[in-house]
Amino acid sequence: MHPLLLLFTANVALGVTLDTEGLPDTGLDTSGWTKGALPPLADMFDLNDMQLAAKNVLPAKYYASYRTGALNEYTYRANLEVYAKVRLNGFSFRDVSNVSTSALLGQQSWATPFRSRSSSRRPRRQVTRTRPPKRPSRAAAGSAGILYVPSISSTLPIEAIAAAGRAGQVMFHQMYVWANHSRVVDELARIEAAGFKALFVTVDNTGIAGVRTRSMRYTPGSDTGHAANFDLHALAAFRNLTTLPIVPKGIKTWQDARTCLRLGFRAVYVSNHGGRVLDGAPTAVEVLVDIQKHAPEVFAGMEVYADGGVRRGTDALILLALGARAVGLGRPPMFANVWGEAGVSRMAALLARELGTSMQLMGVRDVRELNGSYVNTNAVGY
Repeated sequence: MHPLLLLFTANVALGVTLDTEGLPDTGLDTSGWTKGALPPLADMFDLNDMQLAAKNVLPAKYYASYRTGALNEYTYRANLEVYAKVRLNGFSFRDVSNVSTSALLGQQSWATPFRSRSSSRRPRRQVTRTRPPKRPSRAAAGSAGILYVPSISSTLPIEAIAAAGRAGQVMFHQMYVWANHSRVVDELARIEAAGFKALFVTVDNTGIAGVRTRSMRYTPGSDTGHAANFDLHALAAFRNLTTLPIVPKGIKTWQDARTCLRLGFRAVYVSNHGGRVLDGAPTAVEVLVDIQKHAPEVFAGMEVYADGGVRRGTDALILLALGARAVGLGRPPMFANVWGEAGVSRMAALLARELGTSMQLMGVRDVRELNGSYVNTNAVGY
């Protein structure tokens, strides 16, 4: 065979070659993929597969925006890798013929303890090489029994997001504390009037965003518009602007968690924002371990939610065993959303299956029974 012909044949067999960025090798076969084309959803067997598919189909600008972390991305990677340091304790002699993954958040029951967020860009199913995915994932979250929390930075109006939900679907809304007080007042009034039931208020964006090198290659950073003077006095004033329950989001220390408890909040949200803000911030696993050690009264006195690097049902299980009542999903729904509602539904089903299977293998009948006895965090060393 002619050497040139041999080289051509080899290139055809290779198909799409992607930088997998250190994601686990799941056996995903990309040899039949075409760059820029959406692979079959049926070929996706876990959330890592979906990320690689999204990387293949999304324009580089949009993938970088979703994927980016701050600075050297140490926290982004730590979020993914910390779960490998936790060992799961499986107990025998348990009846696990019927397993329940339903969770109670506040007064609302959910089919699974997951929380899905939206991207700041308007989703739609149609994907081209010049546009991001653009079909809403809120309907899929409603069908799967997952709490949906849209971002205030979404390009869809607050009212449009609320109207697009399924009948009776309970949704919370994320909110920033803007330097523009009039904007804060207006958005809070609109969120409340639209029927959202609670607010996730990001409390640790102190006027600036993290330096995200990966995405800055396509889009330069800009003024976030966030208030830089958001102290306890400002927090008290903010609480007087709405009747909705407020969940402070971005808790990264046991001291701040305890402060929120003492201030009478019903819940807090442990998060480092996917490693997109402060590089070097602790993971949710480490923060939960720290709260258990220094302020265990937090778990008895309020609900604790957490996110960060969750890609498997076992990741969620670990956070739940460490005291989280619900587990947030950030990037995975955005990647799954390249298939639209069907993709987000499959993502939710995959996670639910992994969570339920792992519970059975560990001797856990109800997700609410999970506690520290099911995990060994000695190797976390925090």
